Amino acid sequence: MKEILNVILYLWQLPQNLLGLILVAILKPESTFPFGDKEPRFRLCYASRMRGGISLGRYIILRDKMKDYTGRTEKHEYGHSLQSLYLGPLYLLVIGLPSLLWAAWWNEDRNRSYYSFYTERWADRLGGINRC
Repeated sequence: MKEILNVILYLWQLPQNLLGLILVAILKPESTFPFGDKEPRFRLCYASRMRGGISLGRYIILRDKMKDYTGRTEKHEYGHSLQSLYLGPLYLLVIGLPSLLWAAWWNEDRNRSYYSFYTERWADRLGGINRC
């Protein structure tokens, strides 16, 4: 039964799962780990060729230098993965594209936290991060 549920959830997130698989194939991460304490499990990948971090379905891909020993970065990206799980095929339009545009537009001189944008704030909440 668990396998059937995993297949259904994988198909529910199919567009972002396919993009995640393609990105993993292109970046060839140096290390990959299962991530998350319940089903479905996600794949946490560290790749030196990655510029930042991205969550695409079951795949969390971070720059290898972003390993955060507090776990904040990983938990934040896990929050994005949960958004994908909740929104399914709507994730790329509701979260993915706005988040990418925000990341491209934002810089430290803007007098606004990167995590104040709705996509990032919600990911933090889902990942259990409190940024005060």
